[in-house]
Amino acid sequence: TFPGAHYTIGIDAIMPNGRTLQVASCHHYQDQWAKAFDITYENLDAKQQHVHQTTYGMSERLLGAVVGMHGDDSGLIMPPAIAPWQIVICPMIRKNSEVDTVAISHEVADTLRSAGLRVHVDSRDLHPGQKYYDWEIKGVPLRLDIGPRDVAQGNAFATKRTGGKEPLSIESIVSEARRCLDEVADVLRTRSLQHMDNVIQPLPAFTELNGIWTMEGEIEDGHIYEFAFAGTDAHSEIIERATGLTFLGDATDEFDHAQPCHMTGIETTRRVLLAKTY
Repeated sequence: TFPGAHYTIGIDAIMPNGRTLQVASCHHYQDQWAKAFDITYENLDAKQQHVHQTTYGMSERLLGAVVGMHGDDSGLIMPPAIAPWQIVICPMIRKNSEVDTVAISHEVADTLRSAGLRVHVDSRDLHPGQKYYDWEIKGVPLRLDIGPRDVAQGNAFATKRTGGKEPLSIESIVSEARRCLDEVADVLRTRSLQHMDNVIQPLPAFTELNGIWTMEGEIEDGHIYEFAFAGTDAHSEIIERATGLTFLGDATDEFDHAQPCHMTGIETTRRVLLAKTY
């Protein structure tokens, strides 16, 4: 809990190495500071009451967490919901071709934009490989290539940033593109959930003999530990010293069934998390 707050809610992102990065928090101060500075309002009964105050914050760390969690060795992978450009269209420019792939690409882009999608047409006179590299490293979720052969077949050739290529019908390009973007989002979500499930482990048990606490197991680097806790601040300090980890706080989801506290043996559903933090 933030000093002076009645309670604090923090949002911690789990990074690929198992450490956590706090990206947002909110604090509820009740009315203590309002009383100190005499900040009041008139309620429905025309009486003056002290306000309750809160602070909310979401920092630029959130962008760093997105880059760190979803990126790969080839660059960024932007989730479609927050990508500045969800789709980039690369017309294949062929000299002496009768097919104006640039004009057709802009027509497809206008169709997609009219459906609310964020689209960019890359009509630069560059080798296709250079364009592909540029947009791959920038993490655009979906790339559409449109060449003379694709136009003849009524298709745009799609490449998803998370992997997978397929032709999409230009006639139904909006629904097809939305499907591909949903698939990219699903892949990122599934990867993240699997990573979270693999990283969070039960904390080894603690035993006490003549006032000396011993942890029955080893702490592995790259893991977050969960455990039932109904102890005191002194117990918290013992756990942090023994593990070298930091209390993140109470998880929003408690245990489904009561479990004995690691330190006191008291049955509780309170679920506490420990981790190395940035």
